[in-house]
Amino acid sequence: AFKDYVSSILAGIVVLVERPYRAGDWVEVDGDYGEISVMGLRAFQMITPDDSTITVPHNKIWTENISSANSGQQQHMCVAHFYLAPQHDAERARAALHDVALTSVYLDPRKPISVMVSECPGATHYQLKAYPVDGRYEFQFISDLTVRGKNALARLSIEPALMPFYHDDRATV
Repeated sequence: AFKDYVSSILAGIVVLVERPYRAGDWVEVDGDYGEISVMGLRAFQMITPDDSTITVPHNKIWTENISSANSGQQQHMCVAHFYLAPQHDAERARAALHDVALTSVYLDPRKPISVMVSECPGATHYQLKAYPVDGRYEFQFISDLTVRGKNALARLSIEPALMPFYHDDRATV
Protein backbone atom coordinates (compact mmCIF):
# COMPACT_ATOMS: atom_id res chain seq x y z
CA ALA A 1 0.00 0.00 0.00
CA PHE A 2 2.89 2.36 0.82
CA LYS A 3 4.43 1.66 -2.61
CA ASP A 4 1.16 2.74 -4.33
CA TYR A 5 0.99 5.86 -2.17
CA VAL A 6 4.57 6.87 -3.07
CA SER A 7 3.90 6.03 -6.74
CA SER A 8 0.83 8.32 -6.68
CA ILE A 9 2.83 11.19 -5.17
CA LEU A 10 5.63 10.78 -7.74
CA ALA A 11 3.01 10.69 -10.50
CA GLY A 12 1.43 13.82 -8.97
CA ILE A 13 4.75 15.63 -9.28
CA VAL A 14 4.97 14.54 -12.94
CA VAL A 15 1.41 15.80 -13.49
CA LEU A 16 2.26 19.18 -11.92
CA VAL A 17 5.25 19.55 -14.26
CA GLU A 18 3.83 18.13 -17.50
CA ARG A 19 0.17 19.14 -16.96
CA PRO A 20 -1.48 16.39 -19.08
CA TYR A 21 -4.73 17.32 -17.31
CA ARG A 22 -5.83 20.06 -14.92
CA ALA A 23 -8.83 21.30 -12.97
CA GLY A 24 -11.69 22.05 -15.35
CA ASP A 25 -10.71 19.35 -17.86
CA TRP A 26 -13.25 16.71 -18.82
CA VAL A 27 -11.43 13.39 -18.62
CA GLU A 28 -12.13 9.70 -18.95
CA VAL A 29 -10.28 7.20 -16.77
CA ASP A 30 -11.15 3.51 -16.43
CA GLY A 31 -14.57 4.09 -18.06
CA ASP A 32 -15.45 6.97 -15.73
CA TYR A 33 -16.03 10.39 -17.32
CA GLY A 34 -16.24 13.71 -15.57
CA GLU A 35 -14.86 17.17 -14.91
CA ILE A 36 -11.77 17.48 -12.72
CA SER A 37 -12.79 19.59 -9.75
CA VAL A 38 -9.84 19.20 -7.35
CA MET A 39 -6.17 18.51 -8.04
CA GLY A 40 -4.13 17.16 -5.15
CA LEU A 41 -0.58 15.90 -4.90
CA ARG A 42 -1.66 12.24 -4.67
CA ALA A 43 -4.94 12.24 -6.61
CA PHE A 44 -7.57 14.31 -8.37
CA GLN A 45 -11.32 14.36 -7.94
CA MET A 46 -13.78 14.47 -10.79
CA ILE A 47 -17.51 15.08 -10.82
CA THR A 48 -19.43 12.78 -13.17
CA PRO A 49 -22.52 13.84 -15.15
CA ASP A 50 -24.72 12.13 -12.53
CA ASP A 51 -23.02 14.27 -9.82
CA SER A 52 -20.90 11.50 -8.30
CA THR A 53 -17.42 12.39 -7.03
CA ILE A 54 -14.67 10.00 -8.03
CA THR A 55 -11.14 10.17 -6.63
CA VAL A 56 -8.48 9.01 -9.07
CA PRO A 57 -4.88 8.49 -7.91
CA HIS A 58 -2.32 10.10 -10.20
CA ASN A 59 -0.43 6.81 -10.53
CA LYS A 60 -3.09 5.84 -13.11
CA ILE A 61 -0.90 7.71 -15.62
CA TRP A 62 1.52 4.75 -15.45
CA THR A 63 -1.09 2.09 -16.26
CA GLU A 64 -4.21 3.66 -17.83
CA ASN A 65 -5.04 5.94 -20.70
CA ILE A 66 -6.38 9.22 -19.38
CA SER A 67 -8.14 11.05 -22.19
CA SER A 68 -8.94 14.74 -21.90
CA ALA A 69 -11.85 16.04 -23.94
CA ASN A 70 -10.79 19.68 -23.73
CA SER A 71 -7.11 19.86 -22.66
CA GLY A 72 -7.48 23.09 -20.72
CA GLN A 73 -9.81 24.75 -23.22
CA GLN A 74 -13.28 26.07 -22.36
CA GLN A 75 -15.11 24.05 -24.99
CA HIS A 76 -14.75 20.59 -26.44
CA MET A 77 -16.25 18.66 -29.32
CA CYS A 78 -19.54 16.90 -28.73
CA VAL A 79 -20.90 14.05 -30.85
CA ALA A 80 -24.52 13.01 -31.41
CA HIS A 81 -24.99 9.61 -33.04
CA PHE A 82 -27.76 8.63 -35.44
CA TYR A 83 -28.33 5.15 -36.88
CA LEU A 84 -30.58 5.25 -39.94
CA ALA A 85 -32.09 2.62 -42.18
CA PRO A 86 -29.72 2.26 -45.15
CA GLN A 87 -32.31 3.18 -47.83
CA HIS A 88 -32.34 6.97 -47.74
CA ASP A 89 -30.86 10.02 -49.44
CA ALA A 90 -27.58 10.41 -47.53
CA GLU A 91 -26.91 13.89 -48.88
CA ARG A 92 -30.28 15.19 -47.60
CA ALA A 93 -29.75 13.50 -44.21
CA ARG A 94 -26.26 14.96 -43.86
CA ALA A 95 -27.44 18.46 -44.81
CA ALA A 96 -30.38 18.27 -42.37
CA LEU A 97 -28.09 17.23 -39.50
CA HIS A 98 -25.63 20.00 -40.33
CA ASP A 99 -28.49 22.53 -40.19
CA VAL A 100 -29.59 21.12 -36.83
CA ALA A 101 -26.17 21.88 -35.35
CA LEU A 102 -25.99 25.26 -37.05
CA THR A 103 -29.25 26.36 -35.41
CA SER A 104 -28.58 25.07 -31.88
CA VAL A 105 -28.61 27.68 -29.13
CA TYR A 106 -25.62 25.87 -27.58
CA LEU A 107 -23.40 26.03 -30.70
CA ASP A 108 -20.10 27.91 -30.75
CA PRO A 109 -20.30 29.35 -34.29
CA ARG A 110 -16.53 29.98 -34.39
CA LYS A 111 -15.83 26.23 -34.40
CA PRO A 112 -16.39 23.74 -37.24
CA ILE A 113 -19.38 21.45 -37.65
CA SER A 114 -18.93 18.09 -39.32
CA VAL A 115 -21.21 15.21 -40.17
CA MET A 116 -19.38 11.93 -40.57
CA VAL A 117 -21.13 9.05 -42.36
CA SER A 118 -20.25 5.36 -42.36
CA GLU A 119 -21.99 2.10 -43.10
CA CYS A 120 -22.42 -0.62 -40.52
CA PRO A 121 -24.46 -3.85 -40.68
CA GLY A 122 -28.11 -2.88 -41.14
CA ALA A 123 -27.64 0.86 -40.72
CA THR A 124 -25.95 4.04 -41.84
CA HIS A 125 -24.17 5.67 -38.90
CA TYR A 126 -24.09 9.49 -38.74
CA GLN A 127 -21.91 11.34 -36.26
CA LEU A 128 -22.89 14.98 -35.86
CA LYS A 129 -19.82 16.71 -34.40
CA ALA A 130 -19.80 20.29 -33.13
CA TYR A 131 -18.64 22.46 -30.23
CA PRO A 132 -20.85 24.07 -27.59
CA VAL A 133 -20.14 27.64 -26.43
CA ASP A 134 -19.04 26.17 -23.10
CA GLY A 135 -18.07 22.60 -22.25
CA ARG A 136 -20.42 22.65 -19.26
CA TYR A 137 -23.29 22.47 -21.79
CA GLU A 138 -22.03 19.19 -23.27
CA PHE A 139 -25.02 17.06 -22.31
CA GLN A 140 -27.65 19.71 -23.02
CA PHE A 141 -26.01 20.27 -26.43
CA ILE A 142 -25.96 16.56 -27.30
CA SER A 143 -29.58 16.22 -26.15
CA ASP A 144 -30.59 19.24 -28.25
CA LEU A 145 -28.81 17.84 -31.32
CA THR A 146 -30.37 14.41 -30.80
CA VAL A 147 -33.97 15.55 -30.31
CA ARG A 148 -33.94 18.14 -33.08
CA GLY A 149 -31.96 15.79 -35.37
CA LYS A 150 -34.54 13.03 -34.94
CA ASN A 151 -37.32 15.51 -35.73
CA ALA A 152 -35.51 16.87 -38.81
CA LEU A 153 -34.92 13.36 -40.16
CA ALA A 154 -38.54 12.36 -39.49
CA ARG A 155 -39.75 15.41 -41.46
CA LEU A 156 -37.70 14.07 -44.38
CA SER A 157 -39.29 10.61 -43.89
CA ILE A 158 -35.90 9.10 -43.11
CA GLU A 159 -36.41 6.05 -40.91
CA PRO A 160 -34.18 5.06 -37.99
CA ALA A 161 -32.44 1.69 -38.18
CA LEU A 162 -34.63 -1.18 -36.98
CA MET A 163 -31.95 -2.95 -34.95
CA PRO A 164 -30.34 -1.45 -31.85
CA PHE A 165 -26.71 -0.47 -32.25
CA TYR A 166 -24.27 0.08 -29.43
CA HIS A 167 -21.17 2.19 -29.22
CA ASP A 168 -18.81 3.19 -26.43
CA ASP A 169 -19.15 6.97 -26.71
CA ARG A 170 -20.96 9.17 -24.23
CA ALA A 171 -23.45 10.45 -26.78
CA THR A 172 -27.09 9.46 -26.88
CA VAL A 173 -28.06 6.98 -29.57
